[in-house]
Amino acid sequence: MRLAFDRACAAFVLALAAASASAAPAFTVTVDPRFELLAVVRQLSGEGPADPGAAAYRARIEERFGAFRGHPAVALYRELAADPSREEAAATIPLYLTDPPELALKDPDADVHYLNGPGEAEEMQRFVAELRGLARASAFMDFFRSERAFHAGLEESARRKLGAVDPVAAIEDYLGMSLAARSHYVIMPQRAATHAFIVPYPLPPANMGARSFEVYTMSPDIDAEGFARIVWPEPLFVFIDPAFHYFETLNIPDPAGFYGPALARCRLASPDCVKHHAATALIARLNRKAGIAPVPAEELASASSPDGRLVKALTERLEEYEARRDLYPTLWHFLPRWFSVFEERAFPGRRPRKLFVPAEPMISSAADFFDPAVSARLLREAAR
Repeated sequence: MRLAFDRACAAFVLALAAASASAAPAFTVTVDPRFELLAVVRQLSGEGPADPGAAAYRARIEERFGAFRGHPAVALYRELAADPSREEAAATIPLYLTDPPELALKDPDADVHYLNGPGEAEEMQRFVAELRGLARASAFMDFFRSERAFHAGLEESARRKLGAVDPVAAIEDYLGMSLAARSHYVIMPQRAATHAFIVPYPLPPANMGARSFEVYTMSPDIDAEGFARIVWPEPLFVFIDPAFHYFETLNIPDPAGFYGPALARCRLASPDCVKHHAATALIARLNRKAGIAPVPAEELASASSPDGRLVKALTERLEEYEARRDLYPTLWHFLPRWFSVFEERAFPGRRPRKLFVPAEPMISSAADFFDPAVSARLLREAAR
């Protein structure tokens, strides 16, 4: 049984290496007209700080669109921006739409995130209709095309900062499996909050049958700390969300008895609490392997705080994974050793429980977690 498993792992790793060598880079860097239309509305609404580096561009926007400051799209955006969750919905809704001025829903059956509360879908439909009206009345796409040289310079600058790093390939190499994803870095010339999202969102049991994922990160630029804050995080969650979901289902029926009371309370408020620690550790190792300077301490938890010590322990345990890829061909196989860090730190001196992931089914892609047959087998293992 073990020999067959080892051979399957080796065959998978060789196949993945061959595919990675021949595949085109699975990421893009662009200025996107959908988000630039939103940026125009944001500027007209007076929301967000001005970027001194984009003063000339802001002046051109003002000259072209200043007369539309009273447009309903601007007033509605100002209302949305007053509430973080509604602003998040407005900032990500363009992902589901075609380019201006049509702004049509690309998939009528899409499960649009952030729009499940009372009246939220209707409010966002009204906002999109107003954006559509503004784009047509102002001939927005004529302006966008006229700025192509400026946008191309921004895109080229961001690509230079990426250097030779193919972010998706680097993450796949580290995980030992395909993400089945394309990652899109949307450069926003004006200063704005960085937003990120994945379509469809990779958190089981939703979106069963999904075979690929589109990862979007919308940010003003890929700056000096851009790998840690912009490049790595969102693609990592294509793996983290489904893998952690099934690992906890298989191994952690009592979060407080595993993570300890404090982290369990944080996890109850937001499952991303645990995931953030793991993602931060992965980012540190990815930075190191890519030859990128470590993230400044102030960007993460303080090294002397409980969170900082936990991240440090998770990061150090990943060194064992890197040294024993013969034993752990994928990070999924290493999760029992990696997750044990949480229990060791929460309950020092206590004999840690035995954690496991099943040898079968073989997980060779993040999309495998969304295969109904694979999901059923994992859940059967959890029920034993």
